[in-house]
Amino acid sequence: MKLFATDLDGTLLNIDSQISPENAAAIQQAQQSGMKVTIATGRVYSDVVTISREGGIKTPIIGSNGATIHDADGERLFHLPLERDTAASVMQWLEDHDVYYEASTQQGIYAPRSSHETLLAEMERVLGSNPGEDIARMIRSIKKHYDKKDYHRVNSHLEIPAEAYIYNIMAFSMNPDKVKTGREYFASRSDVAMVVSFEHNFEMQHPDVSKGNALTKLAAHLNISMEDTVAIGDNFNDVSMLKMAGLGIAMGNGEPEIQALAKAITLTNVEHGVAHAIECLLEGKPVSRPETIVGEGQ
Repeated sequence: MKLFATDLDGTLLNIDSQISPENAAAIQQAQQSGMKVTIATGRVYSDVVTISREGGIKTPIIGSNGATIHDADGERLFHLPLERDTAASVMQWLEDHDVYYEASTQQGIYAPRSSHETLLAEMERVLGSNPGEDIARMIRSIKKHYDKKDYHRVNSHLEIPAEAYIYNIMAFSMNPDKVKTGREYFASRSDVAMVVSFEHNFEMQHPDVSKGNALTKLAAHLNISMEDTVAIGDNFNDVSMLKMAGLGIAMGNGEPEIQALAKAITLTNVEHGVAHAIECLLEGKPVSRPETIVGEGQ
């Protein structure tokens, strides 16, 4: 295989949202052997660069679920933002329904100023009605959104600069009714593509944007056949690239539906499943997870 594409959250990142030394070492070994490696994530490009640098790796980056592609040196090779009027209608709906959102742009992430209070209120309601809820897991879910770089608070979407390209709008709620209503509404719209990357979210992007389409474009740029590509992921926004790659690998902590459609299953993100998959590929062995190893990823 000549090109290895890895998802970030729940895949390359561990439970602390970091690239483990084991995963970093495996990626470096793959690159030294001649294999190209790219990150393919729903996160905005600037956020991924920081995470990659801190993890000790340097790769091309497919960002915002495929709306952007940058080479390893930061040159933008491709982008496809939402139409501005479409993006405005999406954000207005979310604001009207009191749903927290993040708009990913080339200038960073824009989020409504009141979002912190909204999320705290939702978390309090969940804990009040379900005392047994995993508090640590909930806090990690919320904290992940505030750890992102280039984060700008606005009173409404009207304050997002006109020159900002809006690549992806990620909605997040601890209220399952809000999530269900939002997913159903945006799935019915033809002017956006709605994908899911976590149990508490739903994301809107240009209808022609997907990780799979972006991987195809990057492979062509590198003169690599899609038959010689590998994609690895854990959630529903990874489906397109898992299906379109020559070899689609699901994480051991991946959603059951993702594992069912993949051609192979590796270890969990806690067990450095990306490193395990790369090592198997470099050794010419089938990618598989030892049945005796049990782990739980996030």
